Amino acid sequence: MSNESEGNALPPEQVVRGTYEVIVIGAGHAGCEAALACARMGRKTLLLTMNLDSVALMPCNPSMGGPAKGHLIKEIDALGGEAGRNTDRTFIQVRLLNTSKGPAVQALRAQCDKQAYRLAMKYVLEGQPNLELKQATIARLLSRIGNDGRPVVTGVVTNNGWQYEAGALILTTGTFINGRLVVGEKTQPGGRAGEGPALGISDSLRALGLEMRRFKTGTPPRIDARTIDFSKTEPQPGSRIPLYFSQDASAREDVQLPGGRPNPIYPVTDEDLQGWRPQLPCYLVHTTERTHQIIRDNLHRSPLYTGIIEGIGPRYCPSIEDKIVRFADKSRHQIFLEPEGWRTGEVYVQGMNTSLPEDVQLAMLRSIPALERVEMMRVGYAVEYDYVPPEQLYPTLQTKAVAGLFLAGQINGTSGYEEAAAQGIIAGINAALYVRGEAPFVLGRHEAYIGVMIDDLVTRPMSEPYRLHTSRAEYRLLLRPESADLRLSDHAYKYGLIDDARYAQVVYKRESIQRALTLLDTLVFTSSRLTEAFVQEIGLAPLGQMLSARELLRRPSVTYHQVAQLAQYVVDTRREATRYSSDDVTGGRPEHVLPPLAESIAEEVELQVKYESYVRKQEQIVHRTSRMEEHHIPETIDYNAVQHLRTQARQKLIRTRPLTIGQASRVEGVTPADIAILMVYLEKLRLGAKQCTSLL
Repeated sequence: MSNESEGNALPPEQVVRGTYEVIVIGAGHAGCEAALACARMGRKTLLLTMNLDSVALMPCNPSMGGPAKGHLIKEIDALGGEAGRNTDRTFIQVRLLNTSKGPAVQALRAQCDKQAYRLAMKYVLEGQPNLELKQATIARLLSRIGNDGRPVVTGVVTNNGWQYEAGALILTTGTFINGRLVVGEKTQPGGRAGEGPALGISDSLRALGLEMRRFKTGTPPRIDARTIDFSKTEPQPGSRIPLYFSQDASAREDVQLPGGRPNPIYPVTDEDLQGWRPQLPCYLVHTTERTHQIIRDNLHRSPLYTGIIEGIGPRYCPSIEDKIVRFADKSRHQIFLEPEGWRTGEVYVQGMNTSLPEDVQLAMLRSIPALERVEMMRVGYAVEYDYVPPEQLYPTLQTKAVAGLFLAGQINGTSGYEEAAAQGIIAGINAALYVRGEAPFVLGRHEAYIGVMIDDLVTRPMSEPYRLHTSRAEYRLLLRPESADLRLSDHAYKYGLIDDARYAQVVYKRESIQRALTLLDTLVFTSSRLTEAFVQEIGLAPLGQMLSARELLRRPSVTYHQVAQLAQYVVDTRREATRYSSDDVTGGRPEHVLPPLAESIAEEVELQVKYESYVRKQEQIVHRTSRMEEHHIPETIDYNAVQHLRTQARQKLIRTRPLTIGQASRVEGVTPADIAILMVYLEKLRLGAKQCTSLL
């Protein structure tokens, strides 16, 4: 792959096949969200993929969500993305994780039918107005030199000589750039099993001024369910109460799974199949000392330790051989056996990522109770690939070196479908805005986990594949997953990513919450014999004193519905006692003092009341730091001219070139003293510019 400058004529065999506003290259989770966002914003969009049968493929675990990752899916959904809806259409199990912890870190996780997810997403793409989907391999990027001396992308040329022109390109190439698959001592080119790599892209990006580095990830073997002794496993059933990622109820009704019962090889209960939605369990097993010994005896054959693999892997999703070395004191590790679909007998071995030779993989699997006679259907492997260190990006995900070129997903050094999809929708929105000359869209760290992730990427150089955690967010209470629609739907509606009906639901929810909060302040309960008896009847602790409805709801374990019951009882009792006299406490209000609310709205009211003091503190911090976020740094600043700046800080700032003082303060290696020096320098620049203006 190479660049084609504006001055070079195209060979005659190259044909202009189409002109678009945005071209998205790669149809993984980032590419799908990017393309849909552009098309839904009314931009003529082309999505190119090397294989139409691999659209939205889940090459690793066919699951969505989990801690922080589930938050991202909720936020993508609130922005009008498709990942949440598609998960709701195709999951075979869903659970709420971290239920023993606070609401800010609880998260949904769903196991999807791998093939159903892919087909359902392809169906959405094919039906989206303004979007064309084509199978092609990119041979080179087209670019010209812009007025500021930077390259500006103008389109792509495919390997069959066809040319497509566009004002913006979004690269979402996943693990395909210079991809290399590794199993034991054997290596072969590939972006993932069964698919070739994208060659030449790294050279092209380097020629455009971008630095490239190398990472590694891996996947475990898949095993045949018919060879598992399920009697030795611990079933992990799905949720017994309805749980969904998307606020769009239509996706819940559009279940796209094979009909009938699941594959009969899986042991299931009537409760699994006859609940609110049929689900498949996952199954828990554990490694043994024999497993660990097999791995230790074969470390000399592991490409991680022989030097065959040079790329750095994700710390939070390590290979099984890495676990055994790093956690040598542990006698066993959890392994989850997760069906890859409703009807398939292929099972994903969660927790056993490996690139050990095939014979070692089989031996260590057979050392686990329940898997003594197991057969592998697919071997586990590692994949090494090139990525672009993301400090070379603006928060819009546009590259600093090349105008109109946006990057999203694993090409930015991240891991995970959810992180990729979240970057995809942001890159799509900003590419759509860029081609029309409109102001960019950037989410702050206090607005969304998406904002936290992207800010981390562009300000903090990484030494390993990036994975989002709730601990990375300073304002977790402001970023609860169930408040995503309240935080982000205004943006989605502004850009045309959700329709009037969906936005009306958000407005109704917001107004219902505010109305309930106002009423909670107006109602006061007084302790009396009759009132205390009713309080006990509905399962509340004694009032003990006069207190407002808000104060009562602030108590742990008290629900909005209980407070509403008590309020109605008090009003009815007083009304009966006064027989509608002039001192009626309802003040002419309707019969329900506190309106009946849907469960999700009632829970939001409860959380806002119970955590309001903590939320208020976080909002005050956000307000104080917002001044730093609003203090812009000129793009033309010469950091070498900033006197007294430490050398390390100068080097870091030159490399990342932050856009605001707030961003600069989060750059690794930049201290508060450096920020103070930088602010003094910027103030001198401002005063100097002001004096020059007054002289004119």
